[in-house]
This record gives sequence, structure tokens and C-alpha cells, in this order.
Amino acid sequence: MALTAVCRRLSTVLRVTGASRGGAAASASRGIIGDWPKKSTEVKICPCSVLLHTSVSRKGLEEFFDNPKNWGKEVKSGDSWTVEQLRGKSSDDLHKLWYVLLKERNMLLTLEQESKRQSQKMPSPERLEKVIKSMERMDQVIQEREDALRLLQTGQEKEWPGNGDT
Repeated sequence: MALTAVCRRLSTVLRVTGASRGGAAASASRGIIGDWPKKSTEVKICPCSVLLHTSVSRKGLEEFFDNPKNWGKEVKSGDSWTVEQLRGKSSDDLHKLWYVLLKERNMLLTLEQESKRQSQKMPSPERLEKVIKSMERMDQVIQEREDALRLLQTGQEKEWPGNGDT
């Protein structure tokens, strides 16, 4: 409600200052503001914003539990991320994906423990395996990038001089 009042006040101020100036500037500002829809409730989605993903905003401990619709049911899931797919991602995308996988892993581990506590079989246990594989592969891709960066910056293939393990 307060946001609406601020917007109305700003709109009024812009109309008054534009009208007091007169001339082309006033007509241009009135034209811009006048072209805005007064009561538009339609939200248009920009095609570029469709690619942006945000997780469901849950509060508290609900983040550690699966969606109640999935309780007691087998849940279909996709494949784990391959190394080739992860190599094509930017560092920012890998960073975001890491936290998505981490939240999913924590949720699945909670589900696994709750299933054990109730002496029941965990539904869709392959989901946890896929998340763990994806995280391991992401570690591999990040290590490859760090090795390439170190080689570029220092000319050394190994992390530490004399270290033949890596």
C-alpha cells in the first residue's frame, strides 16, 4: 500500500515539474508519463528472465523436507549432470548449481534419515545418488579450471613444487 502511495506521489511530482517547465520538455515528459497505463495488472515476462531460476522460498525447517505432494510416492528425476554439461557452464552458473545441489542433497539426506527412523524404504533413493554424482563431477570440473588457471599464471602443472600426487 505504501509503495502505491509513493508511486502516485512521484507521478504527481513529475507531472507538476514537467508542466511548470513548459515547452517541448514538458510535452515530452507528459507524453512519456501519459503513455503509461494507469491501472495495469498484467505482468509481462521478458524472454531473458525465463532463464533465471530461483528456488522456492520456504522458511525454516521446511527446506529440509520434500514437497508434501511427493511423500510416500516414487518421484521421477532426470539424469545427473555430466562432466561435459558442467564444462559448458560459467563459473557463476556452477556456483548457483552447487547450492541447488547442496540443498537437494540435504533434503534427501533428511528424507533418508526419516525413512530409517520410521523403518520404511526411502522413496526414489536414486535421486540422492544422482545428486552426489553431480557434485563429484562438479568438483572435477572446478579442479580442471583451477589447474588450467594455475598453469596459465605460473607455468606449473602441479599445485606444489615436488608434489607428484596431483
